[in-house]
Amino acid sequence: MRYHYLLIFFTVCFLASCKLFNPEELTPSYIYISDIKLETKTLEGSSSDNILDAWVYVNGSYIGTWELPAKIPIHVIGEYDLEIFGGIKKSGLSAFRVTNDFMTSFDSTLISISNVVDTIIPTLEYVADLNIWLEEFEDPGVKFTGQPFSDTVIRITNDPLLVFEGNGTGVISFSNSDLYFLAKTNEPDFNTFPKQGAPIYYEFDYKSDEVLTVGIYHNNISTTPIKTEFFNLFPTDGKWKKIYLDLKEIVSPQTFATEFDIYLEVSKNKSSQPLVYIDNIKVIYK
Repeated sequence: MRYHYLLIFFTVCFLASCKLFNPEELTPSYIYISDIKLETKTLEGSSSDNILDAWVYVNGSYIGTWELPAKIPIHVIGEYDLEIFGGIKKSGLSAFRVTNDFMTSFDSTLISISNVVDTIIPTLEYVADLNIWLEEFEDPGVKFTGQPFSDTVIRITNDPLLVFEGNGTGVISFSNSDLYFLAKTNEPDFNTFPKQGAPIYYEFDYKSDEVLTVGIYHNNISTTPIKTEFFNLFPTDGKWKKIYLDLKEIVSPQTFATEFDIYLEVSKNKSSQPLVYIDNIKVIYK
C-alpha cells in the first residue's frame, strides 16, 4: 500500500512539474503591415520602392521574415521594442530575399495585448553619408552617352501618359532599321566605387518589351575600358517594375581598376521595334 501512495505522489509531482516547465502557449498579439514605404530627402531622388518583406525583431531578437501584406504574431506580454527592416529581391530573384543595406530600420515601442491587432505602415529612410548618383530624366540632358556603334540613343519623353513619375522618363526606341543600342555614363565619381565586397546598388524603374542588359565598364587589366555584362532583365509584359542590382559582385573582383562606368544595352531580338522606358536610376554606395 505504501508503494502505491509513493507512486501516486511522484505521478502528481511529475504532472505538476510538466505544467511548470511547459506552460500553456501564450496567446499572441499581432501587428498587421500592408506596406513598408521609403521616405527620401532632397538630393536622394524618388521615393519609389519595391520593398516586399518585413524582417522583424522583438526586443532585439529576430522573430522572422514575412512577405507583405502580413499579420505577424507577437509572443510577448506588455511593452516591447519593435524593429523592422525592409526586404527586397536581390537582382529581382525570388530566391534571394535580403534586407536593403542602405535603408534604416523602423523602430517603435508597442504594448502587446493578447488577440489585439496593431496596424502599422513602417517608413524607412536612407542611412547617413551615402553617395547617391541620380538620373531622373527631369533635366534637358541625359547622363548616358550613346556609343559610336549604337544605332539609337536614350531620349526623354514628357508625355504624361508615358512618364512614370515627375515630368520626364527615359525612352529607348528603335526604328525599322535600328538593330542595337548601347549607352554608358562618363562619371568620375564612379571611380571611387568601393571594393572588398562593399555593396553598390544600381536601381531603377523600367518597362520593356525587350531584354535590357546592364553592366559596367572598367580598366582592371587594360588601359582601354573593358565592357563586362552583369544582368539581363526580361520584358515586363507592359508593367512597370523596380529592380535592385548589387554591383559588388562585378566591381569587387576588379582589384586594380581605377575607372568605372555603368551601361545600358538593348539588342533587337524578341520585338520587331524594341521599346524600353526607364526612370529613377540611382547608383548608391558608401
